[in-house]
Amino acid sequence: MIKAKKSSDEILSQDDIDSLLRINEFIEPDDEHSLVAELKQAILDSGKLELYQWESLRDHLHEIETLIPHIDLIIKLKKET
Repeated sequence: MIKAKKSSDEILSQDDIDSLLRINEFIEPDDEHSLVAELKQAILDSGKLELYQWESLRDHLHEIETLIPHIDLIIKLKKET
């Protein structure tokens, strides 16, 4: 990854842009493919997933839940700067 600085702005690599776009797809609240929208759709149509898939989904959600304090800290730090 090549980064160059132009005053205080950084030029993002294509990998950085791709990563930001993937993250943005999951967090956009109005997007039909957001993480929340996908979860709601799975719940509404629960017959499409097998038991092992629901268990796997719950495990992944638990991993996300454990990250919430870290996300809260990042938000707090970014608000302070």
